[in-house]
Amino acid sequence: MGVFFVNGTLFGTWASRVPDIKEQVDANNGILGLTLLGIAFGALLSKQVAGQLVTRTGSLPVTRVGAALSCLALLPPAFVRGPLGLGVALVLFGAAMGLLDVGMNSHGVELERLRGRPVMSSLHASFSAGGLAGALVGGLTAAGGIGPRAHFALVAVGLGALAAAASTRLLPAPARPARREESPRAWVPVPRRLRFPLTLLAVTGLCAAAGEGAAADWSALYLHGELGRSTGFASLGYALFSVAMAAGRLAGDGLTARWGAVRTVVFAAAPAGVLFGIALASGDAFLALCGYTALGLGLSVVVPVVFSTAGSLGGEQFGPALTYVSSINGTGMLMGPPLIGFAAEAVGLRAALGLVSLLAVLSAVLMCAFAAQRRGNPPHTAPAPDSAAAGA
Repeated sequence: MGVFFVNGTLFGTWASRVPDIKEQVDANNGILGLTLLGIAFGALLSKQVAGQLVTRTGSLPVTRVGAALSCLALLPPAFVRGPLGLGVALVLFGAAMGLLDVGMNSHGVELERLRGRPVMSSLHASFSAGGLAGALVGGLTAAGGIGPRAHFALVAVGLGALAAAASTRLLPAPARPARREESPRAWVPVPRRLRFPLTLLAVTGLCAAAGEGAAADWSALYLHGELGRSTGFASLGYALFSVAMAAGRLAGDGLTARWGAVRTVVFAAAPAGVLFGIALASGDAFLALCGYTALGLGLSVVVPVVFSTAGSLGGEQFGPALTYVSSINGTGMLMGPPLIGFAAEAVGLRAALGLVSLLAVLSAVLMCAFAAQRRGNPPHTAPAPDSAAAGA
């Protein structure tokens, strides 16, 4: 939970200062959206390697190295000048965060198997709590006139120390699945029979992650630029989103174990998309805050369920399965905000954010499609689920 908190705080810290960074590099919405593609590109590259490293060395070293590099990579975006420099800095930031994402989620799958019950949602709740902490501190520093350079430097040092302390209490290396003797140098692929169900899971997570990324990168700009609120008030959008998401994820493990993955996702994501769309249509700042709260609650359970289920389908060598899902899923969080930026240039930011409502509803539809596909498969085509998989 400490490592997940570090990851969330890093993302929340970056998200809270996007308006300042935008002014620093003198970029409009379209140019900013283009530079944000650097995060997606860097993460996509590093995740391909991260899954193979998890298979060969276990998730512990991948998580440790990813956490350290992510803290260091927070610094360059605060010191660059111009959109090109920001794009390069965000490639490095995305690569480090991608490595950490695969490592810590792989570690969460192992923990679920050892404990015999779902825990992934609680771990992701810690990520959301970190996002809240990063957003609140970011709002306070922005209101106090503290620049991104000093802010990011202090956060990097503090989170680096927390990550180092937390990593000493992770599962020891002997607990990892040992496959080095079987394939010491081979690239481990995703089994062909699992590619379609994993793709359905991944796109389900992509839709939810796009909403999460939009809340992070565009909530402050929407409330400040479109609705004319102060930067301090604008930071409340992502803060309330993170509070709601953390609360939903704290309850998510129990709800998933009781209701099952499909009903939990459908009954959460679909209403959230509708309510967020209504809040956008109103054009009211306080209703917009309510909309971000509803969106956080509704999307909270989707990504944890996706990772947990993908880890179960992947069997013993779940690293490549998680890489496959995380690469597509992460595209939503990292490429969703840039695409919204491009759409905002054409139709305005409010209309562009309406895509988030549609994606939330689509995630519920895709989860139903995944369930139907698995019911249509003979039982012997998938690995026998253990207790953690059955709970998920």
